[in-house]
Amino acid sequence: MVESPDLTIEQLAAEVGLPSTTIRMYQHRGLVPPPERRGRVGYYGPDHLARLRLISQLQARGYSLAAIKDLVDTWQRGRSLPDVLGIERSAAGVLGAGPPLRLRPEELAERFAGVELTPQVMARAHDLGLVSFDDGAVVVHAPVFLDVGAELAGMGVPVAEVLDEYEHLRQATDDLAERFASLFERNVWQPFVDAGMPAARVASLAESLDRLTPLAEAVVTATLHQALAVVATRFLDQQALALAGSARAGTPGLGTPPTAPEPGAPTKKAKGKKKAKAKAKRKKRKTRA
Repeated sequence: MVESPDLTIEQLAAEVGLPSTTIRMYQHRGLVPPPERRGRVGYYGPDHLARLRLISQLQARGYSLAAIKDLVDTWQRGRSLPDVLGIERSAAGVLGAGPPLRLRPEELAERFAGVELTPQVMARAHDLGLVSFDDGAVVVHAPVFLDVGAELAGMGVPVAEVLDEYEHLRQATDDLAERFASLFERNVWQPFVDAGMPAARVASLAESLDRLTPLAEAVVTATLHQALAVVATRFLDQQALALAGSARAGTPGLGTPPTAPEPGAPTKKAKGKKKAKAKAKRKKRKTRA
């Protein structure tokens, strides 16, 4: 969805998936800046969207509204609002996984044609944080996982196994994310804090946050490609050796059908009779001599 710079509170609420009363409560508590007033109507822009998304993401990670308010107050103390919101937009980009996708149950089922999405599967997807349910709709929090899962299911991989692999990979990527976060904290964030959080360095900090996710993704993607290439080569080598071994042992290997005799060629039984007949003739000639 395109983020308009001129959103009413109802449009803003629809964009972020929150009731308008919640947004007003955030404003009353100082968590969200006031809208731009034009006459009797207030309009909201990308900065408000960034703030609301950051609040939602921090809440999902266990932060209370009071703690989030303290964080916002700390940022704003001695800094301009554009500087603060610039960092918030960067942080929201790092924390977020793209806009969610709302589907009717039948639309979700269409993406898994021929595969039954049982209540147990849907409950597990919910427990893993992949989906939630809202007023009869299925909210997919990261549509890319839906696309990958549907394609794997189409290849014949059971949905339960797809969820198993997601859970395993999520644990591995959580560890990777922690390593990158620690790297950023030690080498970028802590020097910024030690320097007193100077306003002149806010823009460069926001830029570093913007670059963190694509840099991490590039390293992980390249490393994964290398690992997959090694595993694929090893698998093919193993299969080639297995086929070669089967051929040397005279045993039909994978995909190697047994050799059929050529048309008109003598069978083993016919060859045996022929040998016996020749042997009898030699014996008869020897007796006459």
